Amino acid sequence: MTTAELSSRFDLICDKVGSPYFTATEKADFFNTAQLSIIDEIIFPTKKQDRKDVDIFDFSREDAFQQGIGTLVRTVTVAGVGAGTREIAFSVINTSLGSGSTSLYKVIDFLVQDATGSTTNYNSAKRVRTINAASRVYGNLRTFNSFTNNTGRSAIYTISSFATGTTGTTSQGKIEFFPAAPVSGSSYLVEVVVFPRTISISPVVNPEIDPMFHNELLFRSLQLAGISIREKELYDGTNIEQAKEQ
Repeated sequence: MTTAELSSRFDLICDKVGSPYFTATEKADFFNTAQLSIIDEIIFPTKKQDRKDVDIFDFSREDAFQQGIGTLVRTVTVAGVGAGTREIAFSVINTSLGSGSTSLYKVIDFLVQDATGSTTNYNSAKRVRTINAASRVYGNLRTFNSFTNNTGRSAIYTISSFATGTTGTTSQGKIEFFPAAPVSGSSYLVEVVVFPRTISISPVVNPEIDPMFHNELLFRSLQLAGISIREKELYDGTNIEQAKEQ
């Protein structure tokens, strides 16, 4: 569904409840907010997806991820990391994405070298809640102490943030990992989901998520509109449809 089609159907449904049309800028804002909410739900499933028709191996979720936002997934190589380094800032990842790409939205996997100096074989690190607490536990396990050249098989990582500037009011994300980079020039792979293009009605910029989610995008945009205008008929109708989905 193109942005023009989304806009037309949005106006058609809103008109049925006697509401005035929204401007192109307002509708684009609804579309972009809805698009990010869909991406968030695909990456971090809510209870809504824990239904009986979801198979035990979660293949349906993987299918939704690959087809729904596969075009937004990037694999970035971060090379030249200094020995003893234990973190990589998002700004470094954004630089590796290149000027022609959008910026990082969410990290979905962090991969470390299978062996010191290897630039072909990487292993996924295990994500943990906090790196400091987890490193104390994992650091005492035999696997961490015995594989001097295969640290990638037992690495852990987490996503955190840090303050920048003199006032500390600006925050920036980073990946923290353990154990530290073994040698100078170590390389890592980071799989990320980037921000989608900003949907626009004029000039036309269509949604980047797969068409299988375009009706959901329209539905969520109408929900946002219903909250904005406090139109009882529209707001009640979208809530009824949402209840049917669960």
